[in-house]
Amino acid sequence: MITPSVVVVVACSAHYTDFFENWLAWVSRLDTDEMGFVAIAEDVEAYGYLRRRFEVPGGYRRVVRAAAGGAAPPLKGALGFESAGFATLMSRRAAHLAAQLAQLAEAWESSQDARLIFSDLDVLWIRDPRPWLERRTTYSSGRPCDAWAQTQHRERGLLNPGFLALAPTPGAAALLREWERRLRERPQRNLPVFNEAIRALKGTVHVCALAPDLFLSAKRSFRRANWMPLADRRAARMRMLASAVGNHARSTQVVAHANWIDGHDVR
Repeated sequence: MITPSVVVVVACSAHYTDFFENWLAWVSRLDTDEMGFVAIAEDVEAYGYLRRRFEVPGGYRRVVRAAAGGAAPPLKGALGFESAGFATLMSRRAAHLAAQLAQLAEAWESSQDARLIFSDLDVLWIRDPRPWLERRTTYSSGRPCDAWAQTQHRERGLLNPGFLALAPTPGAAALLREWERRLRERPQRNLPVFNEAIRALKGTVHVCALAPDLFLSAKRSFRRANWMPLADRRAARMRMLASAVGNHARSTQVVAHANWIDGHDVR
Protein backbone atom coordinates (compact mmCIF):
# COMPACT_ATOMS: atom_id res chain seq x y z
CA MET A 1 0.00 0.00 0.00
CA ILE A 2 1.35 3.44 -0.95
CA THR A 3 1.62 5.80 2.02
CA PRO A 4 -0.14 9.13 1.32
CA SER A 5 2.00 12.24 1.62
CA VAL A 6 -0.34 13.61 4.31
CA VAL A 7 -1.54 11.38 7.15
CA VAL A 8 -4.00 12.58 9.78
CA VAL A 9 -3.71 11.02 13.24
CA VAL A 10 -6.32 11.08 16.01
CA ALA A 11 -6.56 9.31 19.36
CA CYS A 12 -9.84 8.06 20.79
CA SER A 13 -10.90 6.41 24.05
CA ALA A 14 -14.27 4.80 24.80
CA HIS A 15 -15.26 7.99 26.63
CA TYR A 16 -14.94 10.11 23.49
CA THR A 17 -16.52 8.09 20.68
CA ASP A 18 -19.22 10.77 20.34
CA PHE A 19 -16.48 13.36 19.83
CA PHE A 20 -14.98 11.09 17.18
CA GLU A 21 -18.31 10.90 15.33
CA ASN A 22 -18.59 14.69 15.32
CA TRP A 23 -14.99 15.13 14.15
CA LEU A 24 -15.47 12.56 11.38
CA ALA A 25 -18.67 14.28 10.19
CA TRP A 26 -16.78 17.55 9.69
CA VAL A 27 -13.77 15.96 8.02
CA SER A 28 -16.06 14.01 5.68
CA ARG A 29 -17.31 17.29 4.20
CA LEU A 30 -13.86 17.98 2.77
CA ASP A 31 -11.92 16.50 -0.14
CA THR A 32 -9.66 14.13 1.77
CA ASP A 33 -9.27 11.39 -0.86
CA GLU A 34 -5.52 11.93 -1.04
CA MET A 35 -5.05 11.90 2.74
CA GLY A 36 -4.41 8.89 4.94
CA PHE A 37 -5.91 8.43 8.39
CA VAL A 38 -4.71 6.66 11.51
CA ALA A 39 -6.97 6.30 14.56
CA ILE A 40 -5.18 5.33 17.77
CA ALA A 41 -7.37 3.35 20.18
CA GLU A 42 -6.69 4.26 23.80
CA ASP A 43 -8.47 1.17 25.19
CA VAL A 44 -9.94 -2.15 24.10
CA GLU A 45 -13.49 -0.80 23.72
CA ALA A 46 -12.33 2.06 21.51
CA TYR A 47 -10.34 -0.42 19.40
CA GLY A 48 -13.43 -2.49 18.66
CA TYR A 49 -15.53 0.59 17.94
CA LEU A 50 -12.94 2.13 15.58
CA ARG A 51 -12.42 -1.13 13.72
CA ARG A 52 -16.14 -1.33 13.04
CA ARG A 53 -16.77 2.33 12.36
CA PHE A 54 -13.66 3.67 10.70
CA GLU A 55 -11.24 1.13 9.28
CA VAL A 56 -11.43 0.56 5.52
CA PRO A 57 -9.82 -2.68 4.27
CA GLY A 58 -7.46 -1.92 1.42
CA GLY A 59 -7.57 1.83 2.03
CA TYR A 60 -5.37 4.03 4.18
CA ARG A 61 -7.73 4.20 7.15
CA ARG A 62 -5.83 2.33 9.82
CA VAL A 63 -6.74 1.60 13.42
CA VAL A 64 -3.90 0.84 15.84
CA ARG A 65 -3.74 0.11 19.53
CA ALA A 66 -1.99 2.64 21.74
CA ALA A 67 1.28 1.26 23.07
CA ALA A 68 0.16 2.23 26.58
CA GLY A 69 -3.38 1.18 27.51
CA GLY A 70 -4.56 0.14 24.06
CA ALA A 71 -5.35 -3.42 25.13
CA ALA A 72 -6.73 -2.41 28.56
CA PRO A 73 -10.30 -1.60 29.64
CA PRO A 74 -11.33 2.09 29.51
CA LEU A 75 -10.11 4.33 32.30
CA LYS A 76 -12.70 4.78 35.03
CA GLY A 77 -14.53 8.04 35.71
CA ALA A 78 -15.86 10.87 33.58
CA LEU A 79 -12.40 12.00 32.34
CA GLY A 80 -13.20 15.69 32.66
CA PHE A 81 -10.54 18.31 31.95
CA GLU A 82 -9.17 18.39 35.51
CA SER A 83 -9.43 14.64 36.16
CA ALA A 84 -6.54 12.23 36.71
CA GLY A 85 -7.82 10.05 33.87
CA PHE A 86 -7.73 12.94 31.43
CA ALA A 87 -4.15 13.72 32.48
CA THR A 88 -3.23 10.08 31.86
CA LEU A 89 -4.59 10.23 28.31
CA MET A 90 -2.83 13.53 27.61
CA SER A 91 0.47 12.19 28.93
CA ARG A 92 0.44 9.48 26.24
CA ARG A 93 0.05 11.95 23.38
CA ALA A 94 3.72 12.54 22.53
CA ALA A 95 4.51 8.80 22.57
CA HIS A 96 1.64 8.15 20.13
CA LEU A 97 2.92 10.77 17.70
CA ALA A 98 6.59 9.83 18.03
CA ALA A 99 5.78 6.24 17.07
CA GLN A 100 3.63 7.29 14.12
CA LEU A 101 6.14 9.85 12.79
CA ALA A 102 9.00 7.35 12.98
CA GLN A 103 7.00 4.79 11.03
CA LEU A 104 5.81 7.28 8.41
CA ALA A 105 9.23 8.90 7.97
CA GLU A 106 10.62 5.58 6.72
CA ALA A 107 7.92 5.40 4.05
CA TRP A 108 8.23 9.08 3.14
CA GLU A 109 12.04 8.98 2.95
CA SER A 110 13.16 12.53 2.13
CA SER A 111 9.85 14.00 0.89
CA GLN A 112 9.65 17.73 1.62
CA ASP A 113 5.86 17.77 1.23
CA ALA A 114 5.02 14.93 3.62
CA ARG A 115 3.06 15.84 6.77
CA LEU A 116 1.67 14.15 9.83
CA ILE A 117 -1.31 16.16 11.10
CA PHE A 118 -2.55 15.47 14.61
CA SER A 119 -6.03 16.69 15.56
CA ASP A 120 -7.88 16.65 18.85
CA LEU A 121 -11.40 15.31 18.43
CA ASP A 122 -12.93 18.64 19.46
CA VAL A 123 -11.31 20.41 16.49
CA LEU A 124 -13.85 21.13 13.74
CA TRP A 125 -12.26 20.95 10.28
CA ILE A 126 -13.90 23.68 8.23
CA ARG A 127 -11.39 23.81 5.36
CA ASP A 128 -8.49 21.70 4.14
CA PRO A 129 -5.46 22.79 6.23
CA ARG A 130 -2.78 21.57 3.82
CA PRO A 131 -2.14 24.92 2.03
CA TRP A 132 -1.04 26.46 5.36
CA LEU A 133 1.54 23.74 6.04
CA GLU A 134 4.12 24.52 3.37
CA ARG A 135 7.64 23.78 4.59
CA ARG A 136 9.13 26.32 2.20
CA THR A 137 7.32 29.06 4.12
CA THR A 138 10.11 30.44 6.26
CA TYR A 139 8.36 33.01 8.49
CA SER A 140 10.40 35.58 10.43
CA SER A 141 13.35 33.36 11.33
CA GLY A 142 14.22 32.57 7.73
CA ARG A 143 14.12 28.85 8.55
CA PRO A 144 11.63 26.29 7.23
CA CYS A 145 9.19 24.87 9.75
CA ASP A 146 9.67 21.50 11.42
CA ALA A 147 6.21 21.73 12.98
CA TRP A 148 3.11 23.94 13.04
CA ALA A 149 0.79 24.40 16.01
CA GLN A 150 -2.32 26.34 16.91
CA THR A 151 -1.95 29.38 19.16
CA GLN A 152 -3.47 29.36 22.63
CA HIS A 153 -5.86 32.31 22.95
CA ARG A 154 -6.01 32.80 26.72
CA GLU A 155 -2.52 31.60 27.62
CA ARG A 156 -0.66 34.05 25.45
CA GLY A 157 2.70 33.04 24.10
CA LEU A 158 1.89 29.33 24.23
CA LEU A 159 1.22 26.95 21.36
CA ASN A 160 -1.50 24.30 21.51
CA PRO A 161 -0.64 20.80 20.22
CA GLY A 162 -4.36 20.01 19.93
CA PHE A 163 -3.85 20.84 16.25
CA LEU A 164 -0.28 19.99 15.34
CA ALA A 165 1.42 19.27 12.02
CA LEU A 166 4.85 17.68 11.71
CA ALA A 167 7.31 17.40 8.83
CA PRO A 168 9.51 14.26 8.71
CA THR A 169 12.60 16.15 9.89
CA PRO A 170 15.18 15.54 12.64
CA GLY A 171 13.87 18.66 14.38
CA ALA A 172 10.31 17.34 14.56
CA ALA A 173 11.52 13.98 15.82
CA ALA A 174 13.64 15.68 18.49
CA LEU A 175 10.65 17.75 19.61
CA LEU A 176 8.50 14.64 20.07
CA ARG A 177 11.26 12.84 21.99
CA GLU A 178 11.73 15.78 24.36
CA TRP A 179 7.99 16.21 24.83
CA GLU A 180 7.58 12.49 25.51
CA ARG A 181 10.47 12.49 28.00
CA ARG A 182 8.92 15.30 30.01
CA LEU A 183 5.44 13.75 29.98
CA ARG A 184 6.81 10.47 31.36
CA GLU A 185 7.55 12.16 34.67
CA ARG A 186 3.88 12.08 35.75
CA PRO A 187 0.36 12.24 34.26
CA GLN A 188 -0.23 15.88 33.43
CA ARG A 189 -1.72 18.33 30.96
CA ASN A 190 0.39 18.12 27.83
CA LEU A 191 0.16 21.71 26.55
CA PRO A 192 2.53 23.38 29.07
CA VAL A 193 5.03 20.54 28.67
CA PHE A 194 4.89 20.86 24.88
CA ASN A 195 5.94 24.50 25.20
CA GLU A 196 8.67 23.60 27.69
CA ALA A 197 10.05 21.16 25.13
CA ILE A 198 10.05 23.86 22.43
CA ARG A 199 11.98 26.24 24.69
CA ALA A 200 14.46 23.52 25.66
CA LEU A 201 15.20 22.87 21.97
CA LYS A 202 15.45 26.50 20.89
CA GLY A 203 17.79 26.68 17.92
CA THR A 204 17.32 22.98 17.17
CA VAL A 205 13.66 22.84 16.17
CA HIS A 206 11.55 25.49 14.46
CA VAL A 207 7.87 25.39 15.44
CA CYS A 208 5.67 27.84 13.53
CA ALA A 209 2.52 29.35 14.99
CA LEU A 210 -0.55 28.96 12.80
CA ALA A 211 -2.52 32.15 12.14
CA PRO A 212 -4.94 32.58 15.09
CA ASP A 213 -7.66 34.10 12.87
CA LEU A 214 -7.64 30.94 10.71
CA PHE A 215 -6.90 28.23 13.28
CA LEU A 216 -9.26 29.31 16.01
CA SER A 217 -9.65 28.53 19.68
CA ALA A 218 -13.13 28.43 21.23
CA LYS A 219 -12.70 31.98 22.52
CA ARG A 220 -12.59 33.17 18.93
CA SER A 221 -15.12 30.83 17.35
CA PHE A 222 -18.01 30.05 19.75
CA ARG A 223 -20.31 32.40 21.65
CA ARG A 224 -20.33 31.99 25.42
CA ALA A 225 -24.12 32.52 25.35
CA ASN A 226 -24.36 28.99 23.99
CA TRP A 227 -22.52 27.52 26.98
CA MET A 228 -25.67 27.03 29.01
CA PRO A 229 -27.30 24.72 31.58
CA LEU A 230 -27.82 21.05 30.82
CA ALA A 231 -31.53 21.34 29.95
CA ASP A 232 -30.76 23.72 27.06
CA ARG A 233 -27.53 22.19 25.81
CA ARG A 234 -28.93 19.89 23.16
CA ALA A 235 -30.96 22.65 21.49
CA ALA A 236 -28.02 25.07 21.75
CA ARG A 237 -25.65 22.56 20.21
CA MET A 238 -28.00 22.00 17.27
CA ARG A 239 -28.39 25.76 16.70
CA MET A 240 -24.65 26.29 16.88
CA LEU A 241 -23.97 23.43 14.46
CA ALA A 242 -26.63 24.63 12.02
CA SER A 243 -25.17 28.14 12.09
CA ALA A 244 -21.64 26.86 11.53
CA VAL A 245 -22.72 24.63 8.66
CA GLY A 246 -24.64 27.50 7.07
CA ASN A 247 -21.56 29.69 7.12
CA HIS A 248 -19.23 26.89 6.05
CA ALA A 249 -18.97 27.77 2.36
CA ARG A 250 -18.28 31.45 3.08
CA SER A 251 -15.87 30.93 5.94
CA THR A 252 -12.21 31.87 5.74
CA GLN A 253 -11.54 29.88 8.91
CA VAL A 254 -9.68 26.61 8.62
CA VAL A 255 -10.36 24.88 11.94
CA ALA A 256 -12.23 25.80 15.11
CA HIS A 257 -11.08 24.21 18.36
CA ALA A 258 -13.68 23.88 21.13
CA ASN A 259 -10.92 23.77 23.74
CA TRP A 260 -12.37 26.36 26.16
CA ILE A 261 -15.94 24.98 26.25
CA ASP A 262 -16.58 23.30 29.60
CA GLY A 263 -18.55 20.07 29.89
CA HIS A 264 -18.64 16.97 27.70
CA ASP A 265 -22.20 17.37 26.41
CA VAL A 266 -22.09 21.03 25.44
CA ARG A 267 -18.67 20.70 23.85
